[in-house]
Amino acid sequence: MSEKFRQDLPPEGGYPKFNWSRTYPKIFWTPGRTMLFSCILPTFYGYFHNFRHTPLSIKTQYFEDHDISNALEPFMMAERDRQVLRIMKRNRELEEEVMKDEPGWKTGTWYGEPIYFTLGDNWIEPLPLEINAHLKEKDQPYNYYWRLITAWPRRWN
Repeated sequence: MSEKFRQDLPPEGGYPKFNWSRTYPKIFWTPGRTMLFSCILPTFYGYFHNFRHTPLSIKTQYFEDHDISNALEPFMMAERDRQVLRIMKRNRELEEEVMKDEPGWKTGTWYGEPIYFTLGDNWIEPLPLEINAHLKEKDQPYNYYWRLITAWPRRWN
């Protein structure tokens, strides 16, 4: 047969008190530590890293750039001089073409007086006025500082 019916009742003396007030967990990451580890320490590491390594990388980049420009300088000067000679030859051809109807005109002279002299191996830098002699007037300001920019004139007449 079955047992006698038994009702479910609270334990004798009652249930223990239920803590329903607010409690704070025990945490390791307090706001101060969180700020320290997430903001301040990486900032100091970044300052240290920049202080140690950035000047070195700047110096390295500086010396690499200047080494390249120093190594290429003779080639760039030679190319510029070749271009100047091409321009001067073109100016000479244009002078021959313009002055072909003038009787007794010799190219490269000013009414018989030579304007170009041979001085051995010395290079005399031509004036911007000589380079721009046959350019259109509106293009001359662009090409006036040809030594600083390039020896390529824009357009010929």
